[in-house]
Amino acid sequence: MSRFGKWLRAAFVVAAVGPLGGCALAGVASGPPPSLYVLKAPAPDEMRTAGPVAAQIVVEDFVAPAAIDTTRIVFQPNENEIAYYAGARWSDRAPRMISSLLVETLAGTGNFPAIIGPGSNVRMDYALVGDIRSFAATRDETAGLGQGTTKVKVAFYVRLLRARDRSIVASREFSSEAAAPGAGMANVVAAYDAALGAVLAEIAGWTLERSLAAGAGS
Repeated sequence: MSRFGKWLRAAFVVAAVGPLGGCALAGVASGPPPSLYVLKAPAPDEMRTAGPVAAQIVVEDFVAPAAIDTTRIVFQPNENEIAYYAGARWSDRAPRMISSLLVETLAGTGNFPAIIGPGSNVRMDYALVGDIRSFAATRDETAGLGQGTTKVKVAFYVRLLRARDRSIVASREFSSEAAAPGAGMANVVAAYDAALGAVLAEIAGWTLERSLAAGAGS
């Protein structure tokens, strides 16, 4: 075959493969984007708190295992397995979302002069840090006969620290469970909202009580 014939053959192969490559790439990127979900802080009237305190609080990003430190929404089929809901995401990584909602919850009580998130150089009296021990939906099959329901469990281990020396003022585990009111992703998110809201409200009341007992800045 002449050099010109070889060149034509190569050009034909490139022309034939090019569209296939384009179709393959288009197929990878053409799936629907995931639905994004947000959770909300509990309303002030859902929280039982004492009187105002002079303590200024910084809420640090909560620490979570890698399987939870993600925007993906966790479903845990059993104690030894982690899965995720397809096509659904939180609007932010779970630990950052939770810390932001805790800032909003504490500020919503109106009992603290200042509540901030991490990354500020402002002098604060106390720091709230936490470990996320559970933030997952599970399947409750106790009803049997395929009538099980989805429930969400939220569990945090929280510590209140003096900001100046990082000494522990108080620590406690908080947990709550909520059942999804029905089928579908929106109802799963509603269960996450209910369980997290109950825990955040309880943390807010506890933080206020412990701050009052310790004395702001003491």
